[in-house]
Amino acid sequence: MSSRFRATSRRCATGLAMLYFLAGAKALPCASLTDDQAENRAAENIGAAWDNLLQNTIPQNTPDAALTAAQIRSEPTPAGDFLNHFYMNTRTEYLHTQTYFSGLPTATGVINAPPTTVFNPAGIPYPQAFQSSTNLMYDFLNWGTRGWLSDRVNSSFSFAYGQDLTHVTNASPQLDILNTTGSNRRLELLTGFIEINGRPTDGLFSGTSLRLGRQDVYGAELAQMDGASFSMNRRKFSWTLFGGRRFTFWSDPRERAIGGGNFLFRLTENATFEYDTLYYVQGTNLFRYRQTIGGSWLFGASYRMVGSSPTDFSADVMWNPSDGKTSLRAGFAAKLSDKDYFFDYTYPVHDQDTFNTLTRLNLMPLQPYTQFTIDASRAINSKLRLGGSVWVRALTSSTNTGPFDRSFQDYRANAQIFPWNKIDLFAGYHIQNSEIPTTPVTPTPFDDLATTGATQTQDVSVEIGRTFMDGRLHLRAGGYYRQLNFRDLFATISDARDKGVLANASFVLNPKSRCFFDYGLDSDFPVFRPAIQNSQTFRFGILWSY
Repeated sequence: MSSRFRATSRRCATGLAMLYFLAGAKALPCASLTDDQAENRAAENIGAAWDNLLQNTIPQNTPDAALTAAQIRSEPTPAGDFLNHFYMNTRTEYLHTQTYFSGLPTATGVINAPPTTVFNPAGIPYPQAFQSSTNLMYDFLNWGTRGWLSDRVNSSFSFAYGQDLTHVTNASPQLDILNTTGSNRRLELLTGFIEINGRPTDGLFSGTSLRLGRQDVYGAELAQMDGASFSMNRRKFSWTLFGGRRFTFWSDPRERAIGGGNFLFRLTENATFEYDTLYYVQGTNLFRYRQTIGGSWLFGASYRMVGSSPTDFSADVMWNPSDGKTSLRAGFAAKLSDKDYFFDYTYPVHDQDTFNTLTRLNLMPLQPYTQFTIDASRAINSKLRLGGSVWVRALTSSTNTGPFDRSFQDYRANAQIFPWNKIDLFAGYHIQNSEIPTTPVTPTPFDDLATTGATQTQDVSVEIGRTFMDGRLHLRAGGYYRQLNFRDLFATISDARDKGVLANASFVLNPKSRCFFDYGLDSDFPVFRPAIQNSQTFRFGILWSY
C-alpha cells in the first residue's frame, strides 16, 4: 500500500510541477517589458491557468421551472422617497412650580382663611390666592418636507400645544393666559405654508421664492398672516412683498388686511441700504444703512416713521479686529416723538370678541428722549475676558416722567474666567440709577405713577459651568442677589432685597436628541408680595429631530 501511495504521490507532484512550469513559461517577461510589468503579466497568467484548471469540476443542475418565481422589477417613485425629504423637530416640556407662603396677607389684605359670614379683622379671606403648586405641559412641533415630488417645493408646519395638568384657582400666583380658556389647554397652528423656489436655470424666476399659507414675515414690524409672500434675490438687490389676512389667537380684530415689504440694495461690496414697510391700520416705514470700513469697522444708521411722523433715529459703530480679542460698540438713539406705540403696532384695532369685555392694556407711547451706549469686551489672555457697558438715557423734558419714561444711568461690568479645562466662570455686576421727580409740579392723583418706582437697582450674579463626556453633558449653576430702593406716593423704601438660585443640566442622548433640566429658586420682594416667601420652578424637557 505504501509503495502504491508513494507512486501516486510522485505522479501528482510531477503533474503539478509540469503545470507550474507551463504557466510560468507563458508568463516569462519579454525583453522590452519592465520588471513591474513582467510581474503583473505573470500574476494574470497564473490566475487564468488556475481558473481554467477548476472549470467544470462541479456539475451544474438545471433548476426546476416550477420552483422559480418570476421576479417583478420595482421602479422607485418620487412619492415613495418621502422619508428622505421629510424633517421633524419637537420640543416637549414639563413645568412644575412650588410656592411657599410667609403667612402674611397679600399687599391688598387677602389672607389664607376660609370665608365666613363674620367679619375677619385680619384681612379678606380668599384661599384661592394661596395655591401652592401647579403643573404644565408644553409641546412645540415643526415638520415639513424639502424637495419632495419636486426640487422646487418645500413645506413647513408648526404647532404649539399647552395644557395645565393642575386646576389653577382664581387669583393663584401661577395664573397665566392659558387658564383663561375653558379647558385650560390650547392648540395653535403657528405656521403652515408651501414654498416654491426658482431654479438657477429659470431665467427671470431664478433666485425667487413664493410662500403660500400661514407665515411670519419681517417688514418694518413682524407680520403674522395667512397670505402670500414673494421674494427675489439678485446680485445687486433683493426684495420681498407680502400681503394677506392677519391671524391672532386671543382676539377678533375688525381690521384684518395686512401687507408690506422689504427692499435691500447692495450699493457696493461694503455698503447696503434697506427699506422696510408695513401697512396695518397705519403705515410704518423703516430705513437702514450699513457699511463696513477696512474689514474691522461696521457703521449703521436707521430712521423710523409711523404714518407721517418721525419716531426714532439710531446710529451705531462697531469695531471687531480680526484677532477676535476685542470688540467695541458705541451707539446713539433718539426718540423723536410719541406718535407711535409702546406695546405693539396692533393696539389701534377694534376687538370684536365678546369674551374680551375689559379695555385692553395700554402702556402708553414712550416720550421723546436721547440715549448713548458704549459696550466693550477684551480678552486679557486665554483664561480671562473682561467686559462692560454704559447706558445713559435723558428725557427731552423732565415733565414727561412716567411709569415707563425715566431718565436713567445704567452700568454693567462682567468677567468670564476659564480657570481649568472645560470649566467656565461668569461674574457680573449691574447698577441702575433712575431719576424720579421728588415733588410733582401739580397735585398728584391717587392713581398717578409718575413719582412711583425704583430709584436704584443693584444686582450681582455668578455662574459656573462644566462639561463632561466629550461635551455631551453640560452642568451649570449660579445665583444672584438684588437690592432695590423704591419710592411710592406715601413712603420711601430702601434696601429691599431679593435673591435666587439657578441650575441647568443638558445631556446629548444622540446626534438627534437632547434632554435638559432647569431649576430656579426665587425669593420675592416683601414690600410687593408679602404673602410669598419664595417660589421654586422645575422644568424638564426633551428635544428631538428627524
